[in-house]
Amino acid sequence: MVKQKGEVGDLNLGTDAWNVADGYTKLKILRQLIQLDRWETIAQYGTEEVEENIIYDPVRIRKRRVEALERYISTLRQLIGNTLFAIKKEDVKQLEGFLERLKTLQDFMPDVYDQVVPDRVNDEQFEINEDLFNKIFEILQEIKDQLNTPLNKAGLIFRPTEEVDLDKIMQDIVQGG
Repeated sequence: MVKQKGEVGDLNLGTDAWNVADGYTKLKILRQLIQLDRWETIAQYGTEEVEENIIYDPVRIRKRRVEALERYISTLRQLIGNTLFAIKKEDVKQLEGFLERLKTLQDFMPDVYDQVVPDRVNDEQFEINEDLFNKIFEILQEIKDQLNTPLNKAGLIFRPTEEVDLDKIMQDIVQGG
């Protein structure tokens, strides 16, 4: 057997570039979008499922809400960073604006809660500034909702397709095509 260039044993290395787009979109985009929904739910309720509320004390619920809000910000920043290179030129400024807003929100996060850790284990206090928390949460929801449009325009959510010409399809059917 004569070995071809690019072959090692029975393995054909080929000369095509390795395409990681499918894996990239699933891990770096889709996963982040799913995580955003998760953080949003936990930030609202402290848990993902109703039954989980039973096993957590109020302090733990409040801590989970704040952590989810912090992760919401972080995940949005990651998602934008992972997609900025593929965004259409006319949408880049919008995403850069989102990044600036997220940085500002991150700066306010230390003011969202107040934690007092006393000497005794059961007297821990963790309070949320609900007004500030809710304002940050609302802005994050707006960013998440507005982010979908440029991502989709760039073909990162739904694949771009040509417009469906129903008249042409009907004509093809009538003509037997």
